[in-house]
Amino acid sequence: MSFLAATRRAVRPSFASCSRALATEAAAPLAGAADAQAAPVASSSTSAPAPHNSPAFDPESTVGDAFVHVPLRTFYPKPPASPVAPSTEPMVVPLPAPLFNVPARPSLLHKIVTAHLSCLRAGTASTKNRAEVSFSGKKMRPQKGTGRARLGDRGSPMLKGGGRAFGPRPKGPEGWQRKINRKEEQLGLRVSLSEKWRSGNLVVVDKLGLDEPRTRVLSQKLASRGWTDALFVTAAATGADEGVQARAAFELAVGNIPNVALVTDVKDLTVWDIVKRRSVVVELEAVDEVIERVDPYGPFVDQYEFDPEEEFEFDEAELEGEAEAALADAVAAEEAQLPAEARV
Repeated sequence: MSFLAATRRAVRPSFASCSRALATEAAAPLAGAADAQAAPVASSSTSAPAPHNSPAFDPESTVGDAFVHVPLRTFYPKPPASPVAPSTEPMVVPLPAPLFNVPARPSLLHKIVTAHLSCLRAGTASTKNRAEVSFSGKKMRPQKGTGRARLGDRGSPMLKGGGRAFGPRPKGPEGWQRKINRKEEQLGLRVSLSEKWRSGNLVVVDKLGLDEPRTRVLSQKLASRGWTDALFVTAAATGADEGVQARAAFELAVGNIPNVALVTDVKDLTVWDIVKRRSVVVELEAVDEVIERVDPYGPFVDQYEFDPEEEFEFDEAELEGEAEAALADAVAAEEAQLPAEARV
């Protein structure tokens, strides 16, 4: 069972029920992990609700737990009105702590971000040296007798408008390439997402979509939730035409809003995309893909197990029939090559 399937069953209004349900569903990949010690969130009708960009719990209390709890919000479609009073306890999605509660590594993030920005450079910066400026090569004044400093031609770097000494020269994009190891990049993704979770800026939404591609409507909706500077991570739109159209409308509308970015393919998610924005909003359908992106060979990803008995299962009767047919074809071919009088 995928981690997302286990998460769907684990989404409950309390932390304790989430941990118990997910521990039952994902016991195999989480063997040896520490037991979850999450406690229900104390709620009061008089207390103000937590803001959208703040954690619904104390991150320090989850150190050593098997899961971290990310708030789950409803974005699209709008939930129908219910006569029953909504629960004051927040909906949460438990995520594996080894991936989303990693200690801070500022030096690693700096290394990855600088390498990423360096790779984006075109390498077209260019200046003219003293041989390329449009001036004569004649000596400006005599070497001696004027009482002034000696000068050469008009293109000297000491003069205004002269050539540039040791200026940048074009070296193309290849000249700015900086290599980052794959494991370093994956660790950087885990560190950056963990920092977003600790600051309360990591949120999971059930679905992203819009009825119509209206930028003003979406901008107001994001502003009301505090997502004016956010990164949205979505999964590929599948299913009915209505879901595809709603996703397309959301993509069109979000492209016109400044400081809001959208990643439709989790494989393209980078550390720079995460640290550049204040909030990270992940669609529920993309949770499994994000986990696979940050740790593709870890225990939280469903790995294909090769079953030799299933792979090489064959029918003996079918093989015997094929062998007899091949033998009959070979005999017929040999008889066709014999003279007519020698044939039986």
